[in-house]
Amino acid sequence: MFDKCLVNNDILSRDEFNRCYFLNERNVYEVVRVIDHKILFWESHLERLKNSISMMCEIYDVSYIFDKVNLVVFENNMDKGNIKIEISFGGKIDLYIYPISFYYPDTKLGVDVVTFNIERSNPNVKSYNHDFKNRVQEVIDENNVYEILMVNRDGFITEGSRTNVYFVHGNRFFTSPSHMVLSGVTRLKVNEIIENLGFELILESVHIDDIFNFDACFLTSTSSNVLPIGSINGVRFDSDSNEFVKKVSLVFEKNLK
Repeated sequence: MFDKCLVNNDILSRDEFNRCYFLNERNVYEVVRVIDHKILFWESHLERLKNSISMMCEIYDVSYIFDKVNLVVFENNMDKGNIKIEISFGGKIDLYIYPISFYYPDTKLGVDVVTFNIERSNPNVKSYNHDFKNRVQEVIDENNVYEILMVNRDGFITEGSRTNVYFVHGNRFFTSPSHMVLSGVTRLKVNEIIENLGFELILESVHIDDIFNFDACFLTSTSSNVLPIGSINGVRFDSDSNEFVKKVSLVFEKNLK
């Protein structure tokens, strides 16, 4: 377990960190992935962090955060893993940078998901919501699935609770428009790959009644990469063997090296 965490300018042990950490409702965060001691897609993560801060009408200088994340990587001798960057806007502003537990699922095997009627209060701000996270985790545990697909009041699937989702028909890829989702860094890279491969990217949400008209579907996130969906609500998909999904996944994996 990685033990070294940063609070503002100080490196602390995990025990010291836990004693001084305080979760404020007004917060923004970003999770970055480390491979071979290097932070992946840093500029994209930084841009999204800036956007979350501006959407909350807060002012915070993030120019030095890269060095602080690298310090946490160094202090933990972290070859691979996930690090959370959290800025809390309470009576005072606190910066927390700390390793978090991670699970990298096997992208060669499809995962099981279920749909669930729930919406984010503000999908464009990456902010931790305790009640939302707990409710989602209850549904995941009750159904023994990897993820939920969020369905809005109009019956459209927008995203996963911690992932973005794509549906595939032929070489056409459907995913929700940016204003409806928490647009992940991996999603941005995948969108580029889809278009560079000459496939068609359609920014439209899929209605829950239409999902089984598609050939395949997959999730994207910092930990999931391009992760095929094996079933939705118990109905099977052959996403892991879909030629178009495999091509996108292969190019994405090359970008990690």
